[in-house]
Amino acid sequence: MAKHADIPEFGNLQGVKVVVSAVSTAGPFAGELFAENGADVIWLEPPRGIDPYRWTQDGWGVQNERRNMRNLMLDVVSPEGHDVFLKLVETADIFIEASRGGQWEKWGYTDELLWEHNPKLVIGHMSGYGLTGDPAYVSLPGYDFTVNAFSGLMYLNGYKDGAPYMIQKFVTDYYAGLFAYGSALAAYVGALRTGRGESFDLAQYEAAVRCQAGLFCKWFDKQVQEERGAGAPRDNISAGAGYYECADGEGVYLFTAGQSTTRKAVEFFGLEYGSDLFPEGIPSVGIESPGAPVFDGAIERYCSEHTAAEFAEAMAGIGIPCSVVMNYEMMENHPHYLARGTWTEWDTVDGRTVKGVASVPRFKNNPSQIWRGCPSQGMDNDDVLAEIGFDQGEIAAFYEKGILRKTDYVGGL
Repeated sequence: MAKHADIPEFGNLQGVKVVVSAVSTAGPFAGELFAENGADVIWLEPPRGIDPYRWTQDGWGVQNERRNMRNLMLDVVSPEGHDVFLKLVETADIFIEASRGGQWEKWGYTDELLWEHNPKLVIGHMSGYGLTGDPAYVSLPGYDFTVNAFSGLMYLNGYKDGAPYMIQKFVTDYYAGLFAYGSALAAYVGALRTGRGESFDLAQYEAAVRCQAGLFCKWFDKQVQEERGAGAPRDNISAGAGYYECADGEGVYLFTAGQSTTRKAVEFFGLEYGSDLFPEGIPSVGIESPGAPVFDGAIERYCSEHTAAEFAEAMAGIGIPCSVVMNYEMMENHPHYLARGTWTEWDTVDGRTVKGVASVPRFKNNPSQIWRGCPSQGMDNDDVLAEIGFDQGEIAAFYEKGILRKTDYVGGL
């Protein structure tokens, strides 16, 4: 059983203590980023029910998104659990919760109460629709695909004449997690400078709205809705940009834009640059131009005679952006993935070895580290509570009353 003293010292965030109360993906991912960079992250899990990520994907989700964390299975709603939690946040630097808007305040945990116990505490509230706004939405549960739909992101994806597509995998969850991580760090820096804590209200749908480039500006200025199908499977602005199937049945995504790139591509595929179809100096071959079907036709003929790997290698040779559309089998042994160490292995707390994605990005002076896998339920209850001043008799009483719970369950079906 890992103790606080046994957590190795590494990363840029060693000495920072983070408490995360969240299930599934968005909130825990924010905590995971702290944990991979050396912070002591305590994952607060309710003693009733189960975090769905422990069993979805046969439990592999928690192995990738809960590693390095410690687990406290505490009933924060009960009066005694309430007191234990307040004592815990007195020792924390950052508290992040993900729930329906206002849920923690309904349980009696206002920001002001938490700051009474820890004036420097950074508090992050994550929810699907935010703490304020239309009451009918504030109280709604947030789920990646429904947020995907509400944010306008889903509308953009799919084919022009078809239904919108769900964007895989949990894109808005990860957007929100990244925003929460960055916002918590910004607030933590502010608290170090001023001695005063901070609180932020992160609506997951707004994180997804924020990450749609300038499309909303175009809408507000010209009332132009971006069409569904842009880039599905071909670009809606330029020829020579999009998905092309090759002789082996695999596909590539090619992108030719910019004067020099367009010239190299036109010439490579045996066409005359500087002609009426492909005038000198064009930034791309416009999709509505007379040269577009000729250009795409030449690319398709070349694809029909080469494998996807051969096509991508040829494009790399002349500096044109292109990639094979990779599946996991291709990625596992790809030389670039292997050379960068994109994959890594770590030991689980129940004696297995797991292979997954390494920490991102790579730090030169204070690298990230994976020191253990996902904790079992309540694995660190005794240690965490002892660290904040409870003795063994008090801890035993919490177990008897159901305030604490512990099992050997890690994940999987």
